[in-house]
Amino acid sequence: MKKLLAVVLSAALASSVSLAADVKKVYINQIVEHPALDMTAKGIRDGLKDRGFVEGENLDFVVESAQANVALAAQISTKFVAQNADVTVGIGTPSAQSLVKAAMEGKTKMVFSSITDPMGASLVKSLEGSNTNVTGMSNYVDVSPQLEMFKKVLPELKKIGFIYNPGDANSITQLKDLEKAAPNFGLEVVTQSVNRTADVPQAATRLANQTDAIFIYGDNTALAALESIVTAATKEKKPVFVADTDAVEFGPLAALGPNQYQLGIDTAEMIARILNGEDINAIPVGFPDKMELVINMDTANKLGLTLPNEVIEEAAVFIKDGKAEAVQKD
Repeated sequence: MKKLLAVVLSAALASSVSLAADVKKVYINQIVEHPALDMTAKGIRDGLKDRGFVEGENLDFVVESAQANVALAAQISTKFVAQNADVTVGIGTPSAQSLVKAAMEGKTKMVFSSITDPMGASLVKSLEGSNTNVTGMSNYVDVSPQLEMFKKVLPELKKIGFIYNPGDANSITQLKDLEKAAPNFGLEVVTQSVNRTADVPQAATRLANQTDAIFIYGDNTALAALESIVTAATKEKKPVFVADTDAVEFGPLAALGPNQYQLGIDTAEMIARILNGEDINAIPVGFPDKMELVINMDTANKLGLTLPNEVIEEAAVFIKDGKAEAVQKD
């Protein structure tokens, strides 16, 4: 009887160990919480589920926010690596950068998401197989179509305000792109740098008084304090444009940019391939394949703006009465 019990217990223990071994760990270090990055994380979670990795069954899925604190991002990354995550994920440049050294040393496999310039941020050495145990999805899109849309909405637009964090490689790349493209549209870029979200309200107030509109391209520090930017701009009857389509419902007038949820889905596909045994270094960096135009009609009415038909016809989503309405295209 004792021998039988020992066999049963041994089998149960072996089964338990096997079950634990089958659970994959995907741990996400998100630099800050704001609509774009939150939707990216949601897309990753949903995308993994669609590919057979389900929380509570065969997936241990963790998301931690660094609250825009680079030191905290580093602490989170150190913890995730020590916990032997199968894949670590960096959403936002500082979080991704805090994982790179461990990936290069072979201590983790890191997938980034929502990074404008992965090479400029020293996350990868090339976009095609960098051999650093790092790959991921960039959210880079050309700024020129966005500026073209701004001019259609505001033909008299001359000065555009730009808030950025000089310590974020993403933001520096975005600023350079904007300053290069702006003269082609007769625009002057007026900048305000911020190091913390607490700096954003004052920067937004200055720009609202100095410019015709404010543009938040993708700076995480600014997006984390978006409400204060919208409040300052609306007070001066100035519109706020963003590149983050998920942020439009929170008050900006419009955004022409990638769908951040889809970016998360695409990131999940990469993660699933790695979890299924594919070599991470054989997976090239990905980019959005299209942009969507989202317009906040509530904000347009609040600002007294009548939008031209050609802009209305290009929209994929309208925000009306606080709710998003997708346009059915033929």
